[in-house]
Amino acid sequence: MSRKFRKWVEEYQHQAWTLARYLLKDPAEAEDACQEAFVKLWKNQDAIDPDKIRPWLMKVTRNGCLDRLRRRHPTEELQEWHEPQTVAGPMQGLHQTELGSWLKNTINNLKEPYRSLVVLRDVHQHSYEEVAAVLELNMPQVKTYLHRARKQLREQLAEVRP
Repeated sequence: MSRKFRKWVEEYQHQAWTLARYLLKDPAEAEDACQEAFVKLWKNQDAIDPDKIRPWLMKVTRNGCLDRLRRRHPTEELQEWHEPQTVAGPMQGLHQTELGSWLKNTINNLKEPYRSLVVLRDVHQHSYEEVAAVLELNMPQVKTYLHRARKQLREQLAEVRP
């Protein structure tokens, strides 16, 4: 395995898995989707601009997840995502609170592309340009859809706050 590929796996595996987890709501299926994305990265690593590896990988991961969602039986029940408490990161403290739990569930219930936008931009802190590349949207669409997604989150927060 090449050193640069190993570096990419170490650097991006958590982001790819989290995106897949938000979209698929099933840890085993998210792991499979990530593995498929990294296999594609391995096969195409020489053809991809090294500066665009992260957006390319997130796009491939998201597309793989959407393909899996399309293949699901329409009545199949989706699992709720409950991230393990041992995961370290900037949102770990938030996961411990009621608001964190509510926010995660609310993000899970957003429709596409709103869910992907919030995960990529607000959870993973991707640049607007990277989000646009991953979701194949232009910049005004990214900003408009992200505004709508955040507005939905705020409206739902207003419903639960006294």
